Amino acid sequence: MIKRNHGHVVNIASSAGLIGVNGLADYCASKFAAVGFDESLRFELQSMGRTGIHTTVVCPFFISTGMFEGAKTRFPFILPVLKPEFVADKIVDAVLCNQTMLCLPRILYVFFALKGVLPHTCLQLLCDHLGVNNFMDEFKGRQ
Repeated sequence: MIKRNHGHVVNIASSAGLIGVNGLADYCASKFAAVGFDESLRFELQSMGRTGIHTTVVCPFFISTGMFEGAKTRFPFILPVLKPEFVADKIVDAVLCNQTMLCLPRILYVFFALKGVLPHTCLQLLCDHLGVNNFMDEFKGRQ
């Protein structure tokens, strides 16, 4: 890719790579790393003048693959569990548009913007109201 100055790197992270979630500290840490890797790689490529190589980091909410079986969302109309086919289609669209970050569902962009401006105590209250700290209460995982 570097030699040809052409290509696209897709890093699959998670919405848990942008905000910590109770019961998922190890998972969040690895996804925060994926988000940071994507950003660093993008800056490195840009500083090398490799403007033909693009990166996209994907930060979806729960996907119904079985990995997070039993995880619950308090407001499924706001934060629905996503279908794998929907996520795959959106990733392809993001790559075709050279989108640097893809958050699914789109409401996550609002939540992450708020994270950047709200004091921590307000963010904690918002997360409590949305049930973020209880997502994993009934977690079973893949059997």
